[in-house]
Amino acid sequence: MLSWQILEITRILEVASKQSLVLIDEIGCGTDPSEGVALSTSILQYLKERVNVAVVTTHYADLSRMKDKDPSFDNAAMEFSLETLQPTYRILWGSTGDSNALNIAQSIGFDRNIIDRAHMWVEKLKPEQQQERRGMLYQSLQEERNRLKAQAEKAASVHAEILNTYYEIQDEAEDLDKREMELMAKEAQLVQQELMDARSQIETVIQKFEKKLKISDRDQLSSLIRETESAIASIVKAHTPVDTFPVSEADRAQYTPQLGEQVHVKGLGGKLATVAESAGDDDTILVQYGKVKVRVKKSSIRAVPSSGKNVVTGSTALRVRQNGELRGNSETNSKDIEPSYGPVVRTSKNTVDLRGMRLEEASMRLEMTITGCRPYSVLFIVHGVGTGAIKERAIDILRNHSRVTNYEPENPMNYGCTIAYVK
Repeated sequence: MLSWQILEITRILEVASKQSLVLIDEIGCGTDPSEGVALSTSILQYLKERVNVAVVTTHYADLSRMKDKDPSFDNAAMEFSLETLQPTYRILWGSTGDSNALNIAQSIGFDRNIIDRAHMWVEKLKPEQQQERRGMLYQSLQEERNRLKAQAEKAASVHAEILNTYYEIQDEAEDLDKREMELMAKEAQLVQQELMDARSQIETVIQKFEKKLKISDRDQLSSLIRETESAIASIVKAHTPVDTFPVSEADRAQYTPQLGEQVHVKGLGGKLATVAESAGDDDTILVQYGKVKVRVKKSSIRAVPSSGKNVVTGSTALRVRQNGELRGNSETNSKDIEPSYGPVVRTSKNTVDLRGMRLEEASMRLEMTITGCRPYSVLFIVHGVGTGAIKERAIDILRNHSRVTNYEPENPMNYGCTIAYVK
């Protein structure tokens, strides 16, 4: 090492502190390589204990091994282009760099024999370092870094897409919960109104009975009692809820919904959903309700009742109108007597109000109501006036529905309301 360089390094070591930045170019040059490496290693170890950052350049390959034993040290190299034989001024962190002296000598016309002998000496002196520094390894590492970078970008994109889907489903779930609460509250109001209507109608029948009782003689008493009992029974039956899913357990086990079929899903409160995927081996089915697709168990799905399943046959008791009264007859065959639709009396139980709904929501509500109607019942559809869009959609559904035998358009007595006869 040259005396002036030793003197400069001595001054640096005297004043160096934790706030110092030490820069040394070609440390240990100009002296015996073994002594230069030994002295340079000692100087770097001394600086490590006293300064935070020191940048030292060297051609001694042995100094680059200090990183393997002490993580306080790090290596970096300046990238060199073999095509232009010029540095690119790009720092390669973690690399010890390659010596390009032989390549440069060959490019400027050195004798080929000299270059070949020099390569042989390099391989003898540092075989393991030469193997590590080959350009193929660096290129492989670069390709691996690019591949990992592309995978990271793809993973970030997939993560963003999953988050968007999660937030969309979360919004749909919150909306479903809100609508379910609203429907439950509305159903509770309807039940209360139903009870009030039934109580009012029964009280009216009793008042009529009491009035007629005062002016009737003994011979008319029996007929008056039967007439009153029949009227009360009709009111009770009109306000009695019907089982939406009259299906046996055997039928449920054998039933397999088809792709595109509309079904009732127990987990959605019995609402209508569409089968989006055929049944799989795991006994689950993918259904779609609105924008949300969910996989449910096959046992929680019920078929939408069709008109063919609700036709009364054989010796089933039918209520037929005879002499202005509804009477039961268990011996009458349904093929001989057509069941009556009963009185056209509007109650909260046989009325569906579509006002204020969106077109698709109103269509779904009307379809569900018709499907859930008892056989041979009268349904009042309140669509209002408005733009007439809901009315037109309701008329179109009634015209094409297999269970609707006839319908009466609105009239001055039922303004904004259409009456349908469901078989």
